[in-house]
Amino acid sequence: MKTIDILTIGNLTEDINIINNKVYNSIGGTSFYAYKVAEKLGYDLRIVSEISEKLGVAKKINPKKIISQKAQLHTIFENTYLKGQRNQKVLNAPGKIISKNLIKKLEKVDPKIVFYCPILNELDSGIFSLFNKSIKICNLQGFMRKTLNQSILSKKNLPNINFKIFDAVILSEIDTNFENALKISSSSKIVCYTMGNKGVKIIINKEIKFFKTLDVIHVDETGAGDVWGASFIIFYYLMKKDLNESAALSNISAALSVTGISDKKIPKYNEILKHYNA
Repeated sequence: MKTIDILTIGNLTEDINIINNKVYNSIGGTSFYAYKVAEKLGYDLRIVSEISEKLGVAKKINPKKIISQKAQLHTIFENTYLKGQRNQKVLNAPGKIISKNLIKKLEKVDPKIVFYCPILNELDSGIFSLFNKSIKICNLQGFMRKTLNQSILSKKNLPNINFKIFDAVILSEIDTNFENALKISSSSKIVCYTMGNKGVKIIINKEIKFFKTLDVIHVDETGAGDVWGASFIIFYYLMKKDLNESAALSNISAALSVTGISDKKIPKYNEILKHYNA
């Protein structure tokens, strides 16, 4: 059995991003952005995802780092940015990641951290009963999404999940309101509520802490919340920094990531520290 730093469970996607009427194609999904953050910060991350041959992940991800469930098709998102707003469509919906299909592969890894990060309700319930010795983190985004025709909308109610199994839950103001974050905090040890360029609120021990972000020129906001979440996991749980420093460093990491297209500006640790110490 191989010990690894982080295991993400959530589908990789094909992202068609339309920014200022220009079209950019990229690999996407929380698993992808978490992989790129871990790569920049020097940690070993593996991905559990449904994969089709057409997705072409090898250009961006070492195929040996993917525990794959083969599929004929893959998830395709179209993100159109206009005047600071994102209109998101799903052109091809994901299939389910079925735990029993992957159990033999998953038994070969021993992750320090499991990051549950679906993009559109693709995790089956059996996946939560695995890895009981690992730190468990939940990105709520994919649990809160629903589709109407091709448009992606947010559900009003929280999913039927036992949040007590998670050491931390990460969600955003796009996913749901802060009242729901407070509800989750009664079960989960840490709740991180990201608010884009307005910063982040973290609820811990019934205390709400606010951390402002870095002021930058936004080029592509796709994956910014994913970069924040992966950065926080590494700084807080693997690098063992305190909560305040972890949040501040994660804010810088996410802010710098939006200054370029897709993953191109995800920073290395020395770049983050340069801004932190400024």
